[in-house]
Amino acid sequence: MHNWYEMKPLRILVCILCTFAVLGVVCLLGAGKSSLVRIPTLASVLSLPQPVADSLLAEAEEVDTPAVVADTLTQAQTMAKNDSVPTRPRHTTLPESLPQTKLYLPLFYQALSEAGSQSVRVVHLGDSQIEEDRISMQLRYRLQERFGGGGVGLLPMVQTIPTFTVKQRIEQDGHPLPYTAVKRYLAYGPSAMRMKSGNRYGPMSQVACINEPIEVGLELLREKVPTYNYDRIRVLCSDSIHVALIPDSLERQRFVLQDPPTDSLGLQPTMRQVVIVLDTLRRNVLLRLSGEGDVYGLSLETATGLQVDNIPMRGAAGTHFTAVDIEPFAAYFRATNTRLVIMQFGGNAMPSLSSRGAVERYTAAMRQQIQYLMSAAPDASLLFIGPADMITTIDGEQQSYPMLPYLDKCLAAMVEEENGAYYSLFRLMGGAGSMFHWRDVGLAGDDMIHFTRAGARKVGDLLAKQLLEDYDYVVESQESKVESQDSIHD
Repeated sequence: MHNWYEMKPLRILVCILCTFAVLGVVCLLGAGKSSLVRIPTLASVLSLPQPVADSLLAEAEEVDTPAVVADTLTQAQTMAKNDSVPTRPRHTTLPESLPQTKLYLPLFYQALSEAGSQSVRVVHLGDSQIEEDRISMQLRYRLQERFGGGGVGLLPMVQTIPTFTVKQRIEQDGHPLPYTAVKRYLAYGPSAMRMKSGNRYGPMSQVACINEPIEVGLELLREKVPTYNYDRIRVLCSDSIHVALIPDSLERQRFVLQDPPTDSLGLQPTMRQVVIVLDTLRRNVLLRLSGEGDVYGLSLETATGLQVDNIPMRGAAGTHFTAVDIEPFAAYFRATNTRLVIMQFGGNAMPSLSSRGAVERYTAAMRQQIQYLMSAAPDASLLFIGPADMITTIDGEQQSYPMLPYLDKCLAAMVEEENGAYYSLFRLMGGAGSMFHWRDVGLAGDDMIHFTRAGARKVGDLLAKQLLEDYDYVVESQESKVESQDSIHD
């Protein structure tokens, strides 16, 4: 006679199968129905086939060529459920929510054609998705590779979050200082960081206040992402700040740009732009800033070609611009020949948008921000980058935010009405639920909100590819039109 506890292989197998059967029934009947215990769905437990967009994205990750990845992702978007994609004459497809940018970026494309003889600025404003110079650095490199230019554009005097592209430090008499040694104010984020009076934060929506000499060291980092050298430095500051190079022998020339005071007494403080021309192209420099006043930013740049500013605002929903002084924005856009303003917001607002009405109110608020900001940049085109897919937990089940597809559509329609172009990260990724696979292949983090560094590079490359393809299409169309007109006259 055999005891039951003397388990034989057949009995072990029966026990295992029974256990799986019970768990399967629990998943089928109880998934998402308990707020106390999270019961997964059966599909999340079993290795079921991936959606079309996800499976194609997985194939794309095996290829390291950005062009091939872009083509594969475009196919995924084309085949995804309910995605109807407009086709242009050159047989290139775009996501449904991305209008044909050849109709919406004419000022930028015109400026690109003139980049060989003048500087052209792209200002990329966004939330934490673009921290560390992510996304922006790929766009910058691709544009500078094609149209020339150098440097990394605008930087805060105090860099609290390190970037891929610049090593930045502050010191005093050769001794390193913590970034907390300098008082800073922000127009976004925690209310404790606001100015007690006034609203002049500058084009980075932040300002650093100094009352004693400070040295700022800047060095380009090129280990992972190539960065072209610069030959001039632009310092945005108040009148009372004195700017010097260490050593001063590196300076070949300087000029100061400043708009006149705006009030009748001439007492309104104005932002001054001190441009120092270096003796040669460089990749590191040491500045001394002295006096008592405000510093709004430092820019590493060249006289011609492309410069791309990366201006991340952690925690910002993008609705603060109408509360800040617009004059520094206008002065900066004008002096730097800004021809493209990129706004990338929506992710920080998403958790609070639980209804269609809330989405529509946020969209209306963003319309006001766009109108306000673009009034300071009349010579620039607008490109709005919408939020990526984001995952939350509802009734114990992880899923995309329910209102995210509606937000994407509302923002796209509004931006088009404002004569801008809309780039949908949500559709680029593959739509609702795509964040799971982006995380699984290393393109998004475990929070399933932010891209990883690899994912941000991918997005930056795809964005640059799209812009360059649109530019080439516009140029080819214009040349064909001219040739047709010439043939008619002949």
